[in-house]
Parts: sequence; C-alpha cells; structure tokens
Amino acid sequence: MNLKKVKSRLKDEKLDLSLCDLKEVPIREIATIKKATHLDLSNNLLTSLSSTFVDLKQIVILDLSRNMLTEIPENFGELRRLKHLDLYANQISRLPLSLSELKSLRWLDLKENPLTPAVASVAGPCSNLSECQACARNIVSYLSNVKLAIEEEKLRRLNAITADTETGIVSKKKGGRKKKKKILDKNNKQNLDENGSNWSSKVSLIDENKMAPLITTHNRNQGNAHRFFMFMISSALFLCGSAFVLMIVILPSYSKQPELFIDYIESKAGIHLKVFQKYSTDAFDSFIQAMINIYDNLYHMYEKNFKTDMNIPANK
Repeated sequence: MNLKKVKSRLKDEKLDLSLCDLKEVPIREIATIKKATHLDLSNNLLTSLSSTFVDLKQIVILDLSRNMLTEIPENFGELRRLKHLDLYANQISRLPLSLSELKSLRWLDLKENPLTPAVASVAGPCSNLSECQACARNIVSYLSNVKLAIEEEKLRRLNAITADTETGIVSKKKGGRKKKKKILDKNNKQNLDENGSNWSSKVSLIDENKMAPLITTHNRNQGNAHRFFMFMISSALFLCGSAFVLMIVILPSYSKQPELFIDYIESKAGIHLKVFQKYSTDAFDSFIQAMINIYDNLYHMYEKNFKTDMNIPANK
C-alpha cells in the first residue's frame, strides 16, 4: 500500500486500515502521518508485527483485533502514549514484559486468545468498559511484578557468580603464594643436599627403610616367644593339677602315705579334702567299671557277629 492510499484512509485523527487484507503493517507510510493517533488495523491477515512498529510513537488508540497475531514485539512497551489496545480474537499465548511499561494504558481486550491460565485469570473478562479497564490495570501490574522478580533473580545470580569469582581469585592467590613458598623450600632443600648439610637426614631415611622389615620381624618373633611361654606355663599348671588329683584320688587306693599328706593339709588349711577324695575315688572306680563293661560288651558283639560269620568256634 502506497502513501497516497494510506493518507486517503485518514479521517480526522483516525487512520482506518481495517479490511485491507494486510499481511504487513505499512509502518513507514503511517509514521509520516503525525496526526494519526488512532490506528485501526482490525480484520486483516497480520501474523506478526515488526520490531520497528514502535516507531509509531504517536499512537494513542490501537486496534489489532481479528488478525492472526501469535505474539507481540518485545519492545512494544516503547509505545508510551498508548491508552487503548484491542487484541481481541488473535493467536497470542504470551505477552512481552515490556507491556508493564505502558503506564498510560487504560483499556485492554485479550478475549479469544490462547493465553496461559495464569495470564487469563489475571486479565479476566472484557465485556464492558469497567472490565476492560480492570484488565489493563491488572495486566500492567502483573507484568511489573513478574519483571521485578526476574530482575531480582538475575541480580541474585550475578552476585553469587561475583562472589564465587572473588573467592576463586582469593583462593588462587593463596594457592599461588603457597606454591611459591613450596618451590622456594624445595630449592633450599636441594641446595642443602648439594652442600652435604642434610646428608645425615638421608642416612636416617635409608636406615629407617632398612630397619622397618627387621623391626617387623623382631616384633613377630617376640609375639611367638610370648605365646610359646604362655603355652609352657599352661601345660605345667595342667600337669601339676593332674598329678595332684591323681595323688589324692588314685594313690590312696594303693598306699597310706597320701592319706597322711591329706590329713596334714586338712589340719593346716582347713580344707575338707577327704570328702573330695571320697567322691573322686568313687567316680574313678565308676569310670573304670564302665570301661570294663564297655570292653565286655564289645568283645561279646565281636564273638557273636564276626566269629559266627567266619565259622570260627567260640571259646568255651
């Protein structure tokens, strides 16, 4: 559309470009018409708006209803004089944050757009003047809060990155100082080694490495000797105890000398060994008798089973 045709559609302050099958907005032509503060672009084939659309800064009333717009330019908030905005029946799902800068906006219609549930609930209905005025106020306030929250989050992340960077620089400086000190200490140590001043430390280190296996073997031998010594003491105590028990249990059956010994211990220590002796002797006799019975039973079983099977006559 050329400039003459655009100007021909101007009436007072209203530039009516509706029903023109426009696919693009003739921004350059409209910008030359400074008197056009009311722009009607409704009922066209617009799918998007150029970022240069904000050059139309004289616009106060803008009608973009019944198009196929899917989005609004991010810099749309530069239309600071805009008071009336009609976006009815488009395909807009999101609004730019710059709409929060439209402080003069007093009327807004977003009906019949696939808005997100959050934005749709904020916008509300727009069936009359008061509802459309409330929609303008609510959307501008809502987008202002969202923009503020995003800016605060960006600032928080920037501060965190700055703090991490400063911490890394400080750590790097500290690490550099420590590394320099370590290198100096290493160089000094190497110089001392070359002059022979720390020869004794080398000898001590070599001796320690050589002595480590010897010390380990010595400790192992000491442990084995200790265990052997404990085994010998335990064995000696067991033998002494066994000899004492045999002396007070078995020998009285064959000799009277142990009885004198037992009488002597009872008189001096007050221990009743004779009672223990009696029970022990009875138990020993019972054990001997049990062994004899077992031997007899085994011998009879042998005669009965083995000699019979081999046709060996049993002893009469």
